[in-house]
Order: sequence, then structure tokens, then C-alpha cells
Amino acid sequence: MERVFSKQQDWLARAVCIPTVALLASHVVFTKQFPWQANYYFPTPYFLTVATVMLCCWEVNVRLFLWMDTRIPFYLNPTQRIGRQVSVNGVATIMTFGVVFPVAQLLYTGRWPGLSMTMVGMVVCATIATIVNGAYIALYLTRTIYWEKAQSEVTQNQSLEEREPRASDLVRVEINNGQLFLTPQEIAYFYSTGGMVLLVKTDGKKVTTNYQSLAQFVEQLPNAYFFSLSRQIVAGVWAIKAVKDDVNRKLVVSLVPSLYQNQTAEEVVVSRYRSGEFKKWLANASAQ
Repeated sequence: MERVFSKQQDWLARAVCIPTVALLASHVVFTKQFPWQANYYFPTPYFLTVATVMLCCWEVNVRLFLWMDTRIPFYLNPTQRIGRQVSVNGVATIMTFGVVFPVAQLLYTGRWPGLSMTMVGMVVCATIATIVNGAYIALYLTRTIYWEKAQSEVTQNQSLEEREPRASDLVRVEINNGQLFLTPQEIAYFYSTGGMVLLVKTDGKKVTTNYQSLAQFVEQLPNAYFFSLSRQIVAGVWAIKAVKDDVNRKLVVSLVPSLYQNQTAEEVVVSRYRSGEFKKWLANASAQ
């Protein structure tokens, strides 16, 4: 998945957020003085301190974001990524603050910060880091949702294309007045009863064939799409609606459309001797 933000977006966010936050923090947190008050002066040392610390912490966090993108992408394991990001970026932010804040205070005010000032700065830094990391996680999770949706659509389209039958897969069916040439998707299943074979199409239409038993033509059916569920039914993969376990390791396979209008599906029992082979065939057919 592509990078969640471009370099231009990153620097634009810095240009807007860092001065804004530094302006607020220097007035609201450190000096508690405002332009409408008497004897107001702009808190340049604190403004520069907050801006410097925030810039350094921002850069460290972005580098860690990009590094983790190559190691633990969100779309592979969002929970692990969020946990790793919170722990690693949290420690890195505190360490960066511990180095940059006292040096910046010494540079801009000419003295080392006291304990109370350091604690206040740490709270401000942690709050900012939490907001930035939270915004990044929310943005990336949103991108991940759209990415997974797009990938799912691509996979489905590829699956449909791969399962598109070739001309050699066309099934020739002998009927009373000639022949039918059908694609595997058009055939739901063949049903043998009373010395005749009925073709049930996926659109619900039923066609009487010239065959007296399934054995007369079952070998010509493409194995990738058809399976003999029993002596009476050979089903196509597109007709299989559900598969349920039955007693004694048997399977109950639901086929659509049903032979009868008063039923939603045609249920066929697959013997325990063929259940393993059927599951293997169905897995291969579904993966095509």
C-alpha cells in the first residue's frame, strides 16, 4: 500500500500545526499571559522551545511511521501495528523530549529548566504526540479499509476471469431434437431417475436429455466444474449453495435451483466414502 501522506502534505501539516500549537502552549501553559492583559509580552523563548521540541518529535515519529510501514503494515495486522506504534513511538517521543527540551530551554532562556517546568513540558509533549499519532492511525486505518475493499474487488474480478470457461470447456448435451452446447455456468446439475437424465440449468429451466444414465456422458464433463455427488446427481460448482456435515461423516449438499417449486434447494447426501474427495474438489474449484 502506498505511503499514507506525501512529503508535501507532511511539511504543510508541520507549517500549520507546529506554530499554532507552540503559540497556544507558550501562552496557555507556560506564561498564562495573553495580548489583552496589561504588561503582556510575547513569550518568544517558550514559543521557540515548544516549536523546536515539537519539530524534533514530529520528525522522529514520521521516521518511525515510515520504518514500520515497511515492517508491520496496517493492512496486514492493524492490532499489532497500533500496539507497536504506541509503545515504540511513545518511548521515542519521551527520549527525544528528554534531550531536546532542556537544551532548547538553555539555548533560548539561558538556563536549564526546573523540575516543574520539565514536568509541564513533558505533559504538553505527550499530549501533542498522542494527538499526532492518533490522527496518523485514524488516517491510515481509513486508507486500509478502502485498500482492502479495492483489493477484494480486484481479487473477485480476477477469480471470475480465471474461472471463465474456455471454448474447450463447452458441454455438449444430446437432446431429442438435436444438441445443446452449454458453458459450465449454465448447468446446475444432471439428475438421473427412471431410465432418463434431466438437465437442470442455473436459470431454473429443465431439459430432458437423450441419456438413460449418467455413465453415458459423465466422463465428458470438465472435472474442474462438475462432481458426481451420488448415482443420481452430477452437480456443477455454481449450483452448490451450502455444504453441511451429517452423521457418520456424510455430507449434505444443497443445490440451487431445486427440482420442485415448493423447495428452496435440492439436498443431496454425499457418502462418507466420497466426502473427502468432494471437499478436495470443492476447495480446488473455489480457488480457480
